[in-house]
Amino acid sequence: MKYLLPLLTFLAGSILPVQALLNSRLGKQVGGSLVGVLLSFLIGSICLVAANALTNGSALVAIRPARTGPWYIWLGGVLGALFLGYITWVNQRQGMALTFILVVCGQILTALLLDHYGWLGNMQRSITPVQLVGVALILGGIYLVRK
Repeated sequence: MKYLLPLLTFLAGSILPVQALLNSRLGKQVGGSLVGVLLSFLIGSICLVAANALTNGSALVAIRPARTGPWYIWLGGVLGALFLGYITWVNQRQGMALTFILVVCGQILTALLLDHYGWLGNMQRSITPVQLVGVALILGGIYLVRK
């Protein structure tokens, strides 16, 4: 398990550029990036309904318990749509490598801030100097990928 979860996480990350490329190609095929992303979300939603039915014995989602949580827990779908829509559009303009090193940098910086300040109910973990060195190395990587 010590190596399995990092490996699976790495593989999950490797899906994102493939998904962006496929969504871009789908968007070109159907006449627009947003239509391609919409179809991607539709297919993904169908898969999630099926997975929910298989694992929970019902395709219905329990919305009532989620209504008692903070309002912002509903923004995940909006953020996902914004991310996929933008990435589907931009990767064809600046290239996959630059797009995704910038995505990774944005993810790491945001994750560090979420940890450091405990935002959105996240457990608080202070940023360490070693993590800041890691961010600096990623910024150097962005510079090198752009060349």
